[in-house]
Amino acid sequence: MVSGFTAPTVARAAPSAFGFQVRCQQSFRFLRSGGGVETLEIVTAPEPRQRPQVAPVADWTLAGAGQEARGTLYQVDRGFEFWASDVGVYHIDPERGRIEIPDGNEEIVREQRLWGIPATLCFLHRGDLPLHAAAVELGAGAVVLAAPRQYGKTTLALAFHQHGHRVLSEDLACCRVSPTPDLLPGPALLRIRPDVYGGGPSLGTHVVLARPDRVYLALDDDRKGSSAPVPIRAIVFLRESTDDLRFERAAASVALADLWSLSFHLRTDEARARSFRQLTRLVGAVPTWNLYRPLRLASLDATVERIAAQFQP
Repeated sequence: MVSGFTAPTVARAAPSAFGFQVRCQQSFRFLRSGGGVETLEIVTAPEPRQRPQVAPVADWTLAGAGQEARGTLYQVDRGFEFWASDVGVYHIDPERGRIEIPDGNEEIVREQRLWGIPATLCFLHRGDLPLHAAAVELGAGAVVLAAPRQYGKTTLALAFHQHGHRVLSEDLACCRVSPTPDLLPGPALLRIRPDVYGGGPSLGTHVVLARPDRVYLALDDDRKGSSAPVPIRAIVFLRESTDDLRFERAAASVALADLWSLSFHLRTDEARARSFRQLTRLVGAVPTWNLYRPLRLASLDATVERIAAQFQP
């Protein structure tokens, strides 16, 4: 008999999102496993904050709240404050890589909001580019599905998941332009309209929250993967057509204008100039396509198969 033997410890990959190694005490549902480099620290606010006595940087209606909810962004000393009327206040310190989240019972929506504007401000500071887009993995590359709201990005991403492809992003794509164009996978979450949900979660997902306007699906652990960079193979603009399904190359000038409308940047001349340079470089390095397809659930399988045939090696 051999005594005193200790089995080797298997290192567990650190939780991650958008290429950050996430350090937190909270239990989050949508983190991936491994692939993070820079540390992003998440802490809970010790006490409620007072609203800043300065004019906001931006104010808008928040999507996917199940009710009328507002988001207000302030620039303050040591970073930003993001006030979400449905869950509370996030204090963001991009230089330190630290986000303070509100205390409260709305854990799922609170986490979903965390991976929106607060995380975006941190990866913007890191030098990456946010786009209003979904992204899926085909082979060893990412295909970015770019479109404004109500164009079926998340529904199409779910269809790719159902066909066995990894979902990298449902609504916010973190793109790295240099040295090569890469996509850094975001939270492993899909927010689905009830009419698309179909009464039960797809294989490889589970329900974490059901609201009148959205069902929140978390990807199962074996479908998440890491948040390590994935090379961007193509950018596809989702267009609507009455009946046919077709691809056409997007002119660089049109693609640049469309991506500009789908990008997020602070309202300063320096921030706008940096975003424009990044978008120009991205369009110059990655093929851009228009995909015209019917916005019908019955067309989803054909759409997935057409995109996969176009880009999967």
